[in-house]
Amino acid sequence: MSKYDPLCKWLRADSRKMIPATFQQIEKILGFKLPDTARERPQWWANESTNVSRHVQCKAWIDAGYRTANLNFHRETVDFIMGL
Repeated sequence: MSKYDPLCKWLRADSRKMIPATFQQIEKILGFKLPDTARERPQWWANESTNVSRHVQCKAWIDAGYRTANLNFHRETVDFIMGL
């Protein structure tokens, strides 16, 4: 079980092809504040291709069938796009 499982469940419950989300919204879903690296490094939001190297946060959206796109640090937003 991962602390990012609530994000995976939230994404799976939504059938939209694109789900826009704010960092604050994601934090509310998770029940904790995102790490500073989520607000500073695009790598934190990377769609890692191999299961071996996936970080736990990436595994949450990949397992739900989504990938991240349109990351905006200024607005603190990210889109989850259905399909890999």
